[in-house]
Amino acid sequence: MRRKVVAGVGVPILAFIIYLIIPLKQRIPADYSQVVLAKDSTFLRVFLNSDEQWCLPPQLQTEIPENLKLSVLNYEDQYFEYHPGFNPVAILRALYWNITRGEVVSGGSTITMQVARMIRDQDRTIFQKFLEIALAIKIETRFSKEEILSQYLTYAPYGSNIRGYQAASYRFFDKKPTQLSWAEAATLAVLPNAPGMIFPTKNDEALKTKRDQLLKKLFTNEVIDEETYELSLLEHVPDEIIPFPLAAPHLTELIHQKNQLDIVKTTIDSDIQYETDFFIKQHTARMHQMGINNACALVVDNKTGNVLSYVGSHDFDDLDNLGRVDGVQAARSSGSILKPFLYALSIDEGLILPNTLIKDVPTYFSSFSPNNASEEFSGIIPANKALIYSLNIPAVRLLNAYGVNKFYNNLKAAGITTLFRSSDEYGLPIILGGSEVTPWDVAKLFRGMANGGQFEDIHYLPDETSTQTQLISEGASTLILEEMKELIRPGLEFYWKKYGNQKPIAWKTGTSYGHKDAWAVGTTPSHTIVIWVGNFDGQSNKSLSGMRSAGPLLFNILNILPSDDWFEPNPKEYSTIKICKQTGFYASEHCPESEEELAPKNMKPMKVCEFHKAHLIENNHIVCSHCWKGNQVTKVFLSYPPDVSYYLRQNGGLIESIPTHNPSCPTRNESDILEIIYPLDEANIIVTRDFDGTYQPVVSRVATRYTNRELFWYLDNEYLGSTIEQASLPLKLRSGQHLLTVTDPEGNRDQVSFSVIVN
Repeated sequence: MRRKVVAGVGVPILAFIIYLIIPLKQRIPADYSQVVLAKDSTFLRVFLNSDEQWCLPPQLQTEIPENLKLSVLNYEDQYFEYHPGFNPVAILRALYWNITRGEVVSGGSTITMQVARMIRDQDRTIFQKFLEIALAIKIETRFSKEEILSQYLTYAPYGSNIRGYQAASYRFFDKKPTQLSWAEAATLAVLPNAPGMIFPTKNDEALKTKRDQLLKKLFTNEVIDEETYELSLLEHVPDEIIPFPLAAPHLTELIHQKNQLDIVKTTIDSDIQYETDFFIKQHTARMHQMGINNACALVVDNKTGNVLSYVGSHDFDDLDNLGRVDGVQAARSSGSILKPFLYALSIDEGLILPNTLIKDVPTYFSSFSPNNASEEFSGIIPANKALIYSLNIPAVRLLNAYGVNKFYNNLKAAGITTLFRSSDEYGLPIILGGSEVTPWDVAKLFRGMANGGQFEDIHYLPDETSTQTQLISEGASTLILEEMKELIRPGLEFYWKKYGNQKPIAWKTGTSYGHKDAWAVGTTPSHTIVIWVGNFDGQSNKSLSGMRSAGPLLFNILNILPSDDWFEPNPKEYSTIKICKQTGFYASEHCPESEEELAPKNMKPMKVCEFHKAHLIENNHIVCSHCWKGNQVTKVFLSYPPDVSYYLRQNGGLIESIPTHNPSCPTRNESDILEIIYPLDEANIIVTRDFDGTYQPVVSRVATRYTNRELFWYLDNEYLGSTIEQASLPLKLRSGQHLLTVTDPEGNRDQVSFSVIVN
């Protein structure tokens, strides 16, 4: 017995000597799981630390719950508040038990010594025990008891790869440590003592026995009352490990790659995130039956730029359908969703107002000939209707008038980051999906319009700032957003205007060429929503369309957002102008009806209406100073170009008949104003196959004195289209006799007849 006493006294003496002569680390190396939080501080995702362990950073829980603290002290170290790092009595007792039983049944370690063991992380030997005691003494001289207990609970092993009371509280009970009951706190207190033996799901009875013994001790020591004790005994011990939440996995993965902080708080709204994710999953399940496998969504707070919801795909773990692809950051063909931006810019440029007429006829720009999705032409249409119906030809003509390079530069200034070619390389097709954009950048674009034409970046981390750029006037933005509200909603909401509780939203859909991408984008004063639907592998699908595939999802998400007011026009941003009621241009002296309309105060001057023209009429002919005879009268006519008149007649429109110019007028006999130079009259043309087996077109050419005039082309009395500042047109011809006619807006014309043989 004397030897045991000597040994018990010798251990601390030797430890004190080691304490004096050996420098030792005094903290457990920090290696925490990164925790990504929503704006309400709930978990979005928790990542394993570098040792593949769940160990939450202590900053998450600044104060240890009292019930857990008392449970741990009563179980592990009753004299924690009094000893200097080791407990001689406990060491003597452990030596006695270990020697008398012939095996290690107790280590006699204090909580401080267990912290020392975790710091050193070495095999358990007698010498290591000396070092642990020495280090425990050193720890006690440097840290408070509260700090030591906090270190212990932060890193205590709870079995498997779970470290620390915080991770254990969430993995076993799915709750914050502050919400633990006495029974749950007692469970966490006993687990580190033998985590392998009594780990939940392995030995529930052993765990319950240990827990109940501690509860009895707490009752005996008057830490808890009898009622609490009896109720605690009735609680079940955990029998499963609960996974951490996995919300916004694509965003959290992006954060994890870019940010090394232990805790990252985001702007994500948990409720909106989970509901958006639910609707994406539900919608994609329906689309999957049609061979459409992917979708993503982004919701942004317009006032702050905060991202409220970020769903990169329908299912992060659906590897068969590329669910790990982050659709929010993926560049896809824009379809027609850039059109509202162009229309707003064009208002400021003085090209249009909402009711201004734009030609909708077949048009050729060098080798580019746009077409409407319906493959039909209205002839001429108000700008707001062209936008609502998403007509391609009016948009391309408008972009041609505005300028591709200027539009391209404004896109980049607004935050579109995917334009890697020059503006000339993109050309006019950029407005029809010829460029790629990401849903992230599209959100910036529409948020900028909702914020009165002020564009800046959006963000998922709070308190981020960015530079604002005013690209569009507030007046132009509000005018376009008002028109975008008029789009008819899809599905069962077709008659949405009949229901008073429908939320107003300015929205636009888009479908890329080849049916590979379906877009729906909407904005209110408070929120912008971006939806993309398609296949991440780029597979096309005829069932894909912005209206049917993405539109319903947009409105499902809109309905989970708070109700919103509508954009109120700011009177200071507008001036009143007088426009022609029929054409939407500045009213001329010849316009029979005019009306006042609001226009952005700094809008450039518009063109004066050129469709209402006054002509001198004599003997049912238009006359001029070269041919009148003194009996002329002035009459005003609504005069459309030949191509517009052709399609207006095709669509059943009433076209005012305009008299022809006096055929005997000398000025009408000039033959060299316009002439077809190929094919020649009475020519015989042989059409051959190209290398790929297709027939080569015959390129017709015209010589004209006025090279800036639009030319109108007819083949066999069927209208082909017009060319702008271009005197040639490729013709696809069949074998046989053909008649080619070309006219200009002034009525000058030429005509040739030729025959074709197709080899």
